[in-house]
Amino acid sequence: MPFDPAPLLAGLFLFAVATAIGIGPVVKLIRVYEAKHELKHGSAGWLRSISGWSVIAFWLMATWFCATVIGDWGASGDLDGAIARSWDRLRILLEIAMTIAESD
Repeated sequence: MPFDPAPLLAGLFLFAVATAIGIGPVVKLIRVYEAKHELKHGSAGWLRSISGWSVIAFWLMATWFCATVIGDWGASGDLDGAIARSWDRLRILLEIAMTIAESD
């Protein structure tokens, strides 16, 4: 079986795109947290400042989901099968995302 570089290139592309998309919310959240560092745990301002973490959680879940499809594709060599198997993972991620959205 010859080496197929497509999954590796897809993984590198996913890493670059996820970094480009996710760095903005992460930097913004860090700046907001640093600006409000004097707030005590349990204060209303502190609770509002942690609400930005859901954006990062959604970004991480989307990146993880794409990475599992690419990893499955690389391990099996079957892109159609990897996409078909990803539906169960997507259902679980959507349930997690709904829980995070409700708590935010």
